[in-house]
Amino acid sequence: MIVREKTEQLKQQIIEAADQLFYKKGYNLTSFSDIAAISKIPRGNLNYYFKTKDEVLIAVIEYRVNEMKLMLQGWEEEFKTPIERLQRYVKIIANVKNEVIKYGCPMGSLNSELGKVQRELQIISREQFSVFENWIKKQFQVMGWGKKSGDLAMHLMVLTQGLATMAYIHKDTRLIKKELNFTSSWLISLSKEENK
Repeated sequence: MIVREKTEQLKQQIIEAADQLFYKKGYNLTSFSDIAAISKIPRGNLNYYFKTKDEVLIAVIEYRVNEMKLMLQGWEEEFKTPIERLQRYVKIIANVKNEVIKYGCPMGSLNSELGKVQRELQIISREQFSVFENWIKKQFQVMGWGKKSGDLAMHLMVLTQGLATMAYIHKDTRLIKKELNFTSSWLISLSKEENK
């Protein structure tokens, strides 16, 4: 039992190190040696857990997706109304604005990189977006937007992903604050319109 726990702990260490490297350095520029150095696990031992870098990437995506689902579940419990939950979603960028300015969005940058030459991996990575899209759509459905919920969810994703990209390009935290205020006001207007 102790050996299994230690094995899982080391595997998780590798996944979390790779997650940070893929975000900050990019998937294609990250080597097994980089992952070994950050995870503090000897390079030769990595092969015990993962035979290829693609396997590491898939584990990272699964890790991210699980973390997202836990976060969204927490918001469901913490916030009583869908508008409060959507406002919390919008604040993600504000909470990590310094990282966004330096590296962009972890989901967006990875998907952009993979989409150029590793389409099969990009399709797997896209699940990160699907988790948010489906959850946001559900919030709009609860607000009473019915068939428009999918379009509204996509629009909100476009607003936030576009903002992450532009903030990264311009290296401007003021842009984040300004556009998030606009997005927040838009959500409030939808809430009022739905309550008419």
